Amino acid sequence: MKKIIVNEYGSVDVLQEVVAPKPVPGEKDVLIKVAAIGVNDPDIVMRKYGPFPTMPAEFRPTLPHMLGEDFSGIVEQVGAEVTKFRVGDHVMGYAKQGTYAQYLVLDQDDSLSKVPDWLDLIPLGGLYLTALTGWSAMMKNGHLQAGQKVLIHGGAGGVGSMAIQIAKAMGATVITTARSQHNAYLKGLGADQIIDYQTEDFTELVHDVDLVVNLTGAQTLAASYQVVKRGGRLVSVNGVPDKKQAAALGITAVYALGDISEEARKAILDLYQQGQLRVTVSQTYPFTLAAVKQAHLDFEQGGNQGKRVIVFDQETTNV
Repeated sequence: MKKIIVNEYGSVDVLQEVVAPKPVPGEKDVLIKVAAIGVNDPDIVMRKYGPFPTMPAEFRPTLPHMLGEDFSGIVEQVGAEVTKFRVGDHVMGYAKQGTYAQYLVLDQDDSLSKVPDWLDLIPLGGLYLTALTGWSAMMKNGHLQAGQKVLIHGGAGGVGSMAIQIAKAMGATVITTARSQHNAYLKGLGADQIIDYQTEDFTELVHDVDLVVNLTGAQTLAASYQVVKRGGRLVSVNGVPDKKQAAALGITAVYALGDISEEARKAILDLYQQGQLRVTVSQTYPFTLAAVKQAHLDFEQGGNQGKRVIVFDQETTNV
């Protein structure tokens, strides 16, 4: 089978295509033919710099390393003791060992979910990482409740678009910052107020919000404390907040990673099937070295709207 790996960190030129034996599942394992994978910010950061300081020890890779986190596919083989999946099942999941390969093997108890075979596998390939990160920010760490007001920085990106939809599904009022070119897209997701961060200062337009979710950078994070009401929460996915500063203001500040628990995965899939959560695929790329390099370059340019997805054998999808 074909894999794309890195043997060193740096530009897209460190990406290498290699041929490896097709993996053989153990007794409790599931062999999956991959249909699609999402292009995510951790792929870019890991390729350029290697493990980042906040990464949990169990997720720290060693070289050579295969990038990628979320995926969708079809079960091709199961081990003798597998009870949760059958050959032919459509699945999506999260693989900490990487996803840039034509086949993956996961333990049946890993972050793997069966999905109805009528769902298109291409957008599902880019659902889990962004949706589970959004869920963690909104629900696990943000404690969002119906009727509350939330400010989401960077609403047009993969995580931001999920966070907006989750917040609306929970009955919140949503304010988001983004470039003005994304206004129509963000309104379609349910945003109630959109602030153009290039021409407007959110600190002059927003006050006393229950929850701020930072998906952008340190400068935005630093300015966000002042707009949270006393007793509110500040959750950052990009940058570790200052808990002492937050405490002095009477708010709670938390750094959030994705929540890949079974409960969170079920909640995301339920919202998706109910039509309250959707993946906007902005562009697809074939699984070739040149195309994967281009996907990384396109992502790095910024201004991403929705998800960029790498698509494998078209016969394994529903399109």
